[in-house]
Amino acid sequence: MGLTVDIGPNELANVVETIPLCVILLRKDIQSQWTDYVWEPIGVALDAPRGVHGKIRHEGDGWVHYLLECDPLELHRKDAPAYREGLAQEGKALLWVVLGEEGEPDSSLPYYVQLVTASPYEAQDYLDSGELIVEAVDMPELLRKHIEDYVAHCPQEEQFIKRKQKKKYHDDHSFGQQSLHEIRDLEKKRH
Repeated sequence: MGLTVDIGPNELANVVETIPLCVILLRKDIQSQWTDYVWEPIGVALDAPRGVHGKIRHEGDGWVHYLLECDPLELHRKDAPAYREGLAQEGKALLWVVLGEEGEPDSSLPYYVQLVTASPYEAQDYLDSGELIVEAVDMPELLRKHIEDYVAHCPQEEQFIKRKQKKKYHDDHSFGQQSLHEIRDLEKKRH
């Protein structure tokens, strides 16, 4: 995982950086009349090999960490300002995990990973839908450094500067701007 430093700003515009990862999903036992477990994403694993979906990573008394495979994290140059924002959230770098409810009845896990993103704006879009679960998790240090490097090589957005509008002076009157007296005078001259 590393960004090639010799890519110029114009070439970076077409680069999509992909980073393979898995989501770590916690299943925790609870005492409730409605459910036996609470499920929540608690992090990502950068070192997980392919084919580990649904495998147990760690377990203890009353809890289990499962690995959920997902599409790679994608970094796009146009989203660099959002990544900068995400790197500074709550004093630490965050990722957002978007989970959907598994529709397959024979699935061992109740959720699948819709998306993992480093953009708080993209996460907010999914949160607004109300149909998916969106949770923030801590970004691993190695990934944080990589995204900081990626963002540092992206060109800064140009700041919008509002220009003052030039005043237009017209001697000609156009329709709707003439006074009623002027219109009567014009009508009299025509007849």
